[in-house]
Amino acid sequence: MVIIYDENKRQINLAKHGLDLADAGLVYDAPNKTTLCSPRQDEDRFLDVAMVEIVGVVLVLVYVERGPDIRAISLRRASKQERKRYADFQQN
Repeated sequence: MVIIYDENKRQINLAKHGLDLADAGLVYDAPNKTTLCSPRQDEDRFLDVAMVEIVGVVLVLVYVERGPDIRAISLRRASKQERKRYADFQQN
C-alpha cells in the first residue's frame, strides 16, 4: 500500500495542524493504533489513532482507501475525547 495525498491539502494541513501528510505512515504503520470507521454518504473514511513516540503525542490520521492506495486527508493531534477512547482501547 502507498500513502498518497494532494499537495494543496498537504500545505493546508501543515498550516492548520503543523503536521505533514508526508508523515502519515507514522500513524498508519503504528503497531499500537486503533482504527475507527466514519461512514460518509459517498465513501468510508477511516480514523487511525496512535501514540507516535517521536513526537510524543497521540495523533489521528483521517484517510480513505483508493484501490490499493491510502489517500491521506488529515493528520492532526487527537482531541481530548479521542485520547480517552484511545487509552480505553489500549487498556482492553
